[in-house]
Formats: sequence, C-alpha cells, structure tokens
Amino acid sequence: MSEKQPENPEISKIKDFMKDERFDDVVNIIALYLGDATDEDYLDRLEDVIETLMLLHGGRTVLRFLIERLIIDIPSLLENLSKRDSVLRYSFLLLLKSMCENEWDLFLPYSEDLLNSDDPNVREADLQLLIFIAGGEMNIEDESLIRAITEKLNDEKDFVVKKAIQALSAIGMDKPSLVTRVITNYVKEFPEDSILKDYADKILKSIVSVEGIEEIVEEEEEKEDVEGEEAEIIDKELELKKKKIEIQKKKMELEEKEKELEEQYIQEKERALKLKEDKIDTEVQKPSKREELPKKVKKKIKKEESDILDKEIELKKKDLEIKKKKIELELREKELEEKAIEKKEEALKIKEELIEKENELSRVELELKQKKIKEKEKKLLEEELDRADEYFNKEEGKK
Repeated sequence: MSEKQPENPEISKIKDFMKDERFDDVVNIIALYLGDATDEDYLDRLEDVIETLMLLHGGRTVLRFLIERLIIDIPSLLENLSKRDSVLRYSFLLLLKSMCENEWDLFLPYSEDLLNSDDPNVREADLQLLIFIAGGEMNIEDESLIRAITEKLNDEKDFVVKKAIQALSAIGMDKPSLVTRVITNYVKEFPEDSILKDYADKILKSIVSVEGIEEIVEEEEEKEDVEGEEAEIIDKELELKKKKIEIQKKKMELEEKEKELEEQYIQEKERALKLKEDKIDTEVQKPSKREELPKKVKKKIKKEESDILDKEIELKKKDLEIKKKKIELELREKELEEKAIEKKEEALKIKEELIEKENELSRVELELKQKKIKEKEKKLLEEELDRADEYFNKEEGKK
C-alpha cells in the first residue's frame, strides 16, 4: 500500500488562512506561490490553487480578488492553457465554470479580443467560457460580441466552428430574436457559402421554438415601423449632407478664385513698381534728354496707373461679391443645420410616440388579460353555485 503524499505547504497555509477568513493574506500567499512558478509548473500550481479555492467557503471571493488584481490574468491564462492537450485544457476550464456562471463580469470584457486570437485553442477556450456564462445568470445581449462569435462559423479550425455553434445555441435560448438577426445578416454577406448556411440553419432550429418565433415576429414588426421612420430621417439627413458638400465645394471654388484675383493684383502692382524703377533708371542714364523722356515716361506711367486703378476697382468689386456670396453660403449652411436639428427632433418625438404607444398597448393587453381572468373566475363561481343549487335541490327532493 503506497503512502499518502504530503500536502503542499503553501496549499496547507491557504486552507488555514481561509478558515480564519484572512483573505488578503491568502491573496498574498497565492501571488508569491504563482510568482515563483516556472513555465513548466505554472499551470499545475494554478490548477491546485483554483481547485482548492472552489472547495472552500469564501474561495470565490479570493479568486475574484486574484483576477481583479491581475495576479491571475484571463488572457494569459487562456494562452497558457492552449499549450495543454484538449482533455487537460477542458478539465481546467471546468474549474472556472461556476465563476463564469456567477462572476461573468470578470470574463466578458476580454471575450471579444480573445475570439480574434491567432491561437485556435485560445479561441475555443474563450467560446467555452461564453457557453458557461450563457448557462448562468447572465443573458448575453452585446450584439458586437454575438457578431464576433458568429464570424467564428467561418473559422479555419473545425473544433472552433463546433464550439461557436454551441455558444450561439446557448445564447439564443434566452435571446432568440437577437441571435437570429445577427446570424441572418452575417449569412447574407456570403450568399454562395452553402456550408455557412447549413451551420446557421442548425443553430436557428435549435433556438427558435413556437414562442421564440412569435417573439421574433413581434420584434421584427415593431422594428419595421421604427426602421421606416428612421429610413425617412436618414434620407433627409443624406440630402442635407449632399447640400452641405455642394456648399463647401462652392466655397472652395470661390476661395481659389479669390486667390487668383489676389495674384493678379500682386502682378499688376509689381508691373507698376517696375515701370517706376525704369523711369528712375532712364532719368539717371540719359540726363541730356531730361525734358523729353520724363513726359513720355510720365504719360506711359499714367496710363499704366490708370489701368491698374481700374483693375483694382474691378478686383475690389469682385472681392465684395465674393464676400457677399460667402455670407449667403454661411446663412444657407446655418439654415440647413437648423433643418437637420429639427428633423432629428422630429425623429426623437416619433420614437417617443412609438414607445408611448407600445406602453399603452402593453397596458391594454394587461387589462384584457385581467378581464379574461376575472371572467373565468366569475364563470367558475357561477358553475360552482349552479352545482351547489343542484345538490341542494336533490337533497330536498330526497326528503
């Protein structure tokens, strides 16, 4: 008969401190215990810790502290688990099952990123944790996460695809309409993929009961009404955006034109300066013709200056026109923005009215149900009274 192996001293300390509810000390011991581990025995030590904590009162609280303080890091944990064989990996994941079901908020924040891991074993492990979460108190309603799971139906590894089907089926039991919509929209993106369609059909058949179909139909009808209103609003918003783009385009054209005019103005100024310089040079170089040349130059300069002045006036007029158009465009732009705000307000009002109508319908339905219940109770009471009368009549007849 083989002798029983002595218990690990750290595990013994953990158990002793847990009895005294010294949770902070337990966390510190575990941190040191895992910190001293090598790559080879880290997972073994971690498995011992989790298994011990799960069997002890307050163990889940300590495990939560370890995860919150990143002593146990979920992504790193799954990365390490991927190195194990499938049986050991799954047995380890089973230790986390009760935590996933009850402490789901520790795992969900990492889920979407882990689904995009390069390691297929990590993707599969993450999907398994999501299956555990869906089987607990939490209803997974994050459409982005459900979409990320749905994308795994096209995963290169069959075992990941299989786990994605299980995860979507588990989530769809509580949220059939949401899962149905996400899967249906995803399948539409790959109309030629018959295998993907088969996977989708398999999932939908597993989650859509008679009650589920009614729920989906009701949600789709409500959505169609709201989507119709939203589509109209979106069309109007697009129209406003197009007009805004046109205005911006015209603005840019005007700015370009303005720059061209400014360049022309600068060129004319430069020409005038050059003429003045030529005049000065001429007077210096030919003093003998001092009386004759200045008159010709003056005449020429006067004509040039007159032309420049006319052009300056013309440019100023154009500048004023441009500024006027700019102001008009800005006013138009403000009008469009105000219209967009009005349309959004109208949309919100319509949504509020729809919600009010839905609430009113719910109240009416509740009143009808209560009325039916009262009518049934009344009918039952009348039947009982009739039976009682009949019984007493028979008894009197016997006498």
